[in-house]
Amino acid sequence: MRHFKRLAALASIVSLLGLSIPFESLAAVKTISSVTIYAGLEELASGDTLPAESSFKTNEGTGNYVYTNNDKYEVSDLDWITSDTKEMKVGSEPKMKVTLRATNSDEYAFKGGYQSSNISIKGGTYVSASRSGSDTLYVTFTFKPIKGSYDSPEDAYWRESGYGNAKWSSVDNSSGTYDVYLYRGSNIVKKVEKLKATSYNFYPYMTKAGTYSFKVRTVANTESEQKYGKNSDWTESDEVYLPQEKVSDGSGQDNGTPVSGQVGWIKNGNSWYYRYPDGTYHKNNWAKINNKWYLFDSNGAMVTGWQQRNNVWYLLNSDGTMTTGWVASNNKWYYLNPSATSGVEGAMMIGWINYNNKWYYTDQTGAMQEGWKQVDGNWYYFYPGEGSKAVNTTISGFPVDGNGIWRK
Repeated sequence: MRHFKRLAALASIVSLLGLSIPFESLAAVKTISSVTIYAGLEELASGDTLPAESSFKTNEGTGNYVYTNNDKYEVSDLDWITSDTKEMKVGSEPKMKVTLRATNSDEYAFKGGYQSSNISIKGGTYVSASRSGSDTLYVTFTFKPIKGSYDSPEDAYWRESGYGNAKWSSVDNSSGTYDVYLYRGSNIVKKVEKLKATSYNFYPYMTKAGTYSFKVRTVANTESEQKYGKNSDWTESDEVYLPQEKVSDGSGQDNGTPVSGQVGWIKNGNSWYYRYPDGTYHKNNWAKINNKWYLFDSNGAMVTGWQQRNNVWYLLNSDGTMTTGWVASNNKWYYLNPSATSGVEGAMMIGWINYNNKWYYTDQTGAMQEGWKQVDGNWYYFYPGEGSKAVNTTISGFPVDGNGIWRK
């Protein structure tokens, strides 16, 4: 009986000691699983420099601002990576690093990896992230491109050697791409558009005597450049008179395709063409040359980059060859069918993909998914950076089964 009383007394002491422990210390620290940052710049023009970090608001979205709308973390510091003394150009994307701190490190913490799948930049583009301990996260991002009009070439003139050699000056605030029109009097004789050069030989088109001039302007080269860069004003050359005895016989006109006695691959300007022995060119279709696939437009020019044919997207390398397998483009991963026997070779795959005995999922744009994603009503987890589906494991306390499905 005495032994029982002693045990009861000891239990009472332990109970009293337990009550003296703060309740908060028993609570688990919660992980900040995703981050959203709102960012914006007051309108900048070409030639402007970046505003000082001290001018940014970190609690509202007006003027220059970088802020969060979450009580778990807050902006504690801003640092330009792009020099704030550098003059901006059309298309410039200023880069900044923002420091985030957990508002209460005893309650919330940054844990695990942070990538584009769990960091959202409203008003910019995610670049990278890194942690310092569990209470600090550094996020680097770029603001949206600076909008404006490209500068016009300052000078346009005819070279002294021969006739028809047009030349113009390059400009700093430029896409490096130009439209150039040849005139005889007030009539347009030849249009050369999206030329990536600062000279052009118009002589093959000067087939009549008369007074010639040309105009040149800076233009956007890609679809993305067209979203923020407007064409410049025209710069006009002096006039030059071409007498009858000096007119061109028309030799060397491209008319959309090169004129040459060669066969096979032929380069004209910045474009490549493929000519057959009968003088015809491969146009508006695929061609398998030396066991590699190439695509040509309606003028016979080899195309590169993303191309859509029959509602299917393909990616052509800079040398024109068709890409297959996994490929990174614009900070996202895509899978292009490598099989010549199953499906359409080179076609961008959408939906579930079985690769090396692992499952991946791409959305309607073809982009590989990362993190928690809902597919056909079920929730799955795709490992960030790698993209494969998690199966038979637990992610941050949430179990997924052999099919990768998380069930409540």
